[in-house]
Amino acid sequence: MNKQSPQTQLHKMQRAILLGFLAIALSLVFWNVVRSDTILARDDNPRLVEAELRIQRGQILDRNGVVLAETIGEPDALVRNYPYPAIGPAVGYYSFRHGTAGIEAGFDTILRGKDEGFTAVLNRELFHAPQIGRDVQLALDANLQTTAEALFGNAQGALVLLEVETGHILAMVSHPGYNPNLLDENFDDLVADATAPLLNRAVQGQYQPGLVLQPFILAAALDADRIQLDGAVLNANRPVSVSEEVEQCQTTPPENPTWADVLRYRCPGPMQDLADRLGLAGLDDIFLRFGLATPPELPLNTELPGIEPLNDPLQAGIGQDTLTVSPLQVAQALAALGNDGRLPTPQLVTAVQDENGSMQPQPAAASSGNAVTSRATRDIRQLLTADEHLSFMVLAISGPNSRNGWYLALTPAAQPRYAIVVVVENSENLEMVQEIGVGVETAVHQIEK
Repeated sequence: MNKQSPQTQLHKMQRAILLGFLAIALSLVFWNVVRSDTILARDDNPRLVEAELRIQRGQILDRNGVVLAETIGEPDALVRNYPYPAIGPAVGYYSFRHGTAGIEAGFDTILRGKDEGFTAVLNRELFHAPQIGRDVQLALDANLQTTAEALFGNAQGALVLLEVETGHILAMVSHPGYNPNLLDENFDDLVADATAPLLNRAVQGQYQPGLVLQPFILAAALDADRIQLDGAVLNANRPVSVSEEVEQCQTTPPENPTWADVLRYRCPGPMQDLADRLGLAGLDDIFLRFGLATPPELPLNTELPGIEPLNDPLQAGIGQDTLTVSPLQVAQALAALGNDGRLPTPQLVTAVQDENGSMQPQPAAASSGNAVTSRATRDIRQLLTADEHLSFMVLAISGPNSRNGWYLALTPAAQPRYAIVVVVENSENLEMVQEIGVGVETAVHQIEK
């Protein structure tokens, strides 16, 4: 039996040790270079968790500088705080466990400071400083938002208050909502809640419009000389079948009605006649011009189901076909009636803090074009004005034995500056819907004084 020399055995041991070190080195290179991004991105990476919890997110402010969201607490125990919980749908929430929503999601990069330059990142890493975000200012008014939210009581629905010229969103209510301060504790219950409190009804709610479309269709028809307001209408109060129900004028029109009476008394029959003359292409064009067939561009989740083509002009003319709308879309269209036909682009964020700490105004949202001429809008506004109050209320069938109450208003009536849209789900109590809208209108006038 050959016996290896001690020197040979030593060489083998050295080679084994070197191979072991080489394997360790290759392993370190693989995990620290090749797979480093994967490790850093793991949710259970302690460094990632620690860094996330130390981020000092920027503030979210209302139009007057009132704090709507802020990060408070000690560096190792930071908490996102919302002084005005009712502001929920637009501001949204930030949660380490459940992510972000609303502006917290739409402007997450800025609020968390992730867009800082190379030098700032290097200095922060060298000095182990926390990541600090920048502030964002909204068009929302905290007082108006709180007032509007309180007016809903136990009702379920949404509200949008819009400046007709700038498109600034002063209030955006989705009810029932949620308290973002208690999101982690209540998240599972909120997800399971049949009333969908996490849904932003103001921008994501899809409602059958019914005769909410009437002022816009008539304005477009006037503009195209398809009707005259003093033109006679035959059999205005005839019954119309909708979802196995029969609809007539909301209130009984006079014996010899005109197209002006069709709007005043909310008559569906003549609207079907007009829609038949306009055809699907004409209706499509009207809905597009008023922004009712496209989702508004906002830094919020405005994803909508795929828009189905119109199917039946007679049903489309009374808002009972495939078109569904959000309160924000209706507010945008209503603002066009108050703004001489110019369709504003809704704007929620008005300023963002720069790296030097100064608030920089965001570019004003460009108009989406003219929906109709100023002549047509003035005629429609005049028809909807009574006792120096310009409003439009209607019940819209939303399913079998189910209706939604709508309230639309432009204020002040003489020179509209604000558009108010309220929808209350599963309600035939138009007085209650009106109370919400008038309450917000009163609050707007009080703030202006």
